[in-house]
Amino acid sequence: MFGTDKNTGLGWCEWHQWKRTDKKTFPNFFVKKKVREIDFGFYDQISMFHALWNKAKDRNDIVVCPYTNKGLNRFYETKLWINCFAHVLPKGKHTYWKLNPHNIEIVYPEFHKIIDQGTFKDRARHPEWKWEEWDKKVILMKDEYLEFKKENLLP
Repeated sequence: MFGTDKNTGLGWCEWHQWKRTDKKTFPNFFVKKKVREIDFGFYDQISMFHALWNKAKDRNDIVVCPYTNKGLNRFYETKLWINCFAHVLPKGKHTYWKLNPHNIEIVYPEFHKIIDQGTFKDRARHPEWKWEEWDKKVILMKDEYLEFKKENLLP
């Protein structure tokens, strides 16, 4: 399929429509499908993280990772603080739950790194951490996500 640029008179094939000066048209593979917004009460991840952090504090205002039993307060107001929040189901594959606080766990940053990018060898270096609990949570959340999609008639 060809189109002619009304400004220059040049003809462009389907793959080179982006070179047109009269309007911006892109082949379908450049166009991102818009994800239907689901309201969980948050507009961005940072506000959700702050709310979850405040909820996770104990009587002494201390936040502890449930999988490593390590304190997390030293990371507050540092660059690593955001790494304390792990999506149980990755937000890239489970886009409807990106802002679902139920899909977030507050964890030790190294634990987060291992569950996202680590190997079984990385897990073996920390046998005292609760890997089985995390894996069970992931399986349960996958089932909940599929049910959520069915209930809300999502693709």
